[in-house]
Amino acid sequence: MFVRLLSLFILIILVASATSWLMAQPGTLSIEWLGWQMEMPSSLAVSLVVAFALILVFFDRMQRALWSLPGWLGGRWRERRDTAGHRALTLGLMAVSAGEPIEARKQAARARRLLHAPQLTGLLSAQAAHLAGDHAAARRYFTALTNNKDFAFLGQIGLMRLAIDAKDAPAALAAGGKALDLKPQSALAAAQLLKLHADQQNWTAALEAISVVIKEREKHTGSVPDMLSRQRTALLYLDGLTALETEGDTARASRQFVAALRHDATLLPAIFALADLYLSGTDKRNATKLLENSFKRVPHNEIAQRLLVLWDDNEGNSIARLIKLIPKKPEPMRQVAYHIISNIAASKGLDGEAKRLRALHDDNMTTFGWQCYICNSRHDFWQSHCRSCRQFAGLIWQQLENVTPLLGD
Repeated sequence: MFVRLLSLFILIILVASATSWLMAQPGTLSIEWLGWQMEMPSSLAVSLVVAFALILVFFDRMQRALWSLPGWLGGRWRERRDTAGHRALTLGLMAVSAGEPIEARKQAARARRLLHAPQLTGLLSAQAAHLAGDHAAARRYFTALTNNKDFAFLGQIGLMRLAIDAKDAPAALAAGGKALDLKPQSALAAAQLLKLHADQQNWTAALEAISVVIKEREKHTGSVPDMLSRQRTALLYLDGLTALETEGDTARASRQFVAALRHDATLLPAIFALADLYLSGTDKRNATKLLENSFKRVPHNEIAQRLLVLWDDNEGNSIARLIKLIPKKPEPMRQVAYHIISNIAASKGLDGEAKRLRALHDDNMTTFGWQCYICNSRHDFWQSHCRSCRQFAGLIWQQLENVTPLLGD
């Protein structure tokens, strides 16, 4: 405001100075035309010329303003309409996030009416319809989005989620596959496909999906969550088992079992499967080495029994060799190892050694089994999905928590 006043003051001074200078200049202007003669001071003539020029400029600007007035009014009307439309779009998205289907659909309809942006308003309408349970309308909107290259990915993700809600696995897999084709590095699409493929027991495809998810997690956080790591290990084992049982591909099975144990050396099914594979190829040395190293990490009665057969030694030496494999930590694993060896010693008639070993462990720390880390249900053996909550790769060999009864498998 101060700058404007100062500028106006300076302009007035300049105009006054120029006028005073003109008035002080001597001279007259004489005009003769058709017998008429007119004389005036030269300063007045200059002033009239300047005034006439200013009047011409004023009327020119006035004419331009009148001609542009309809366009200006239309632009203002469109601006207000766009502002209201974007406000409705924002409120609709907020309603979707808050889980308010009625408000979301209301704002979606208002945004469609005010905005000429069919992709954005269509996406909001699809989300609102999905939230309200109107899957037919949501499917129409998501299908329309797939026809636009900028929104095709979101459209396929929406169709995949609708198919999942409808328990239509083939349709969900088809839409998820198209979404991943559009964005090959999308962890969102890959995570959904991982679950779908795992539920369909398509282990190879699930491995491809989980590799995308893990790559994205490592890129953003620098680490792999325990759940994803367990799922990858389980998939490698299951893929190897499928290759062995359905295709007879021992080489691929061996690679997958080794890879699984590289990620988690305590996965008992993979340990036994790889040991059996070694023995089927008469590779007794590698089978023995695998089982010995495994007993050090995860003491288990079946590992001990297999080692006794492979060692083919007398009872005393076999017990001594098992004792050497007892892990020093963690303490629960150390306790369960003593428990296993003491029972074997007693079964072999080595009562004194059995009594000595039993004095070294606490029975309260030796109850291990397969337990789901999600719902805590207990199981007789490892399997791909928890029978109780259907969590994939949810079973862990651990010290049991007495929260649910053992599920018969």
